[in-house]
Amino acid sequence: MASINKGTFSDSNHSVHASSSKNPPQNLKEALILKLSKKEAPFAPKSFDTFGNIAVLEIPKELSKRKKLIGKILLKVHPRFETVCSIESNHKGAFRIQKVKVIAGKKQTLATYKESGCTFLIPLGKVFFSPRLSGERLRIAKEIKKGEIVGCWFSGVGPYPIVFSKHSKMKRAVAIELNPAGHSYAKKNLVLNKVNNVELVKGDVKKVYKKYKRVFDRIAMPLPHTGYEFLKEAFFCIKPKGIIHFYEIIVKGDFDTPTKQIVLSAKESKRRVKLLRSARVRQFSPTKEQVVFDIQMLN
Repeated sequence: MASINKGTFSDSNHSVHASSSKNPPQNLKEALILKLSKKEAPFAPKSFDTFGNIAVLEIPKELSKRKKLIGKILLKVHPRFETVCSIESNHKGAFRIQKVKVIAGKKQTLATYKESGCTFLIPLGKVFFSPRLSGERLRIAKEIKKGEIVGCWFSGVGPYPIVFSKHSKMKRAVAIELNPAGHSYAKKNLVLNKVNNVELVKGDVKKVYKKYKRVFDRIAMPLPHTGYEFLKEAFFCIKPKGIIHFYEIIVKGDFDTPTKQIVLSAKESKRRVKLLRSARVRQFSPTKEQVVFDIQMLN
């Protein structure tokens, strides 16, 4: 589960002046301001994630006692949603999961989410999933060449390999996921999207990677944190001339730290590399951002 992000719906551009009786507020923030005190109003959220008929938002601690009100107002402003959930924790544990809680509408947390012509069942609060990476998934898919074998590490419910299958001519993908819930729903999503060229592996990358020495033409490794700890394994599995899409969370603007991690790991693995691209993917917090490095192997 991701925090508020690029895949997020923000209706700030569709606001109507709150004081106009002829034009009642349709913007979440404006609608909330009418119900909150002057002290609370500055903290009113305006953005939220959309997962089909479920909206998920992060509510500031200053409004923790107003969650039910916020949920009800969101449903009123945007009646297409059936459920509103609040994010109840930071990413925690080996599976990087965020807890969620239903605060309005139907008591459901299984979302049906659509992206790039694909449909995904996502058990909110049980798996890591970021709508913010939808653009990255499609970008990489369009770069995959015919016949490639692709490694999708930390694959969750399967968004990377499924989007790759639908939007490229790859030969096959190997999707590795440690979280049992993620692995289980990836199976469901393969069937849902009629994908038959993806192999799902339930396990720890560090325990299974040796089976894939120089197997992959391309590896996508979108671990939200500590991705650098798996660079050695990626260099072991990637073919000469292959490309690794490496993601990391950094302090804003600090591209030097992951660059040094890449160079050091390549040296230790006796691989020569070329950095093809580095770019900001999304804001992760007020002080941090997620970035991607496209790394090409030279040997």
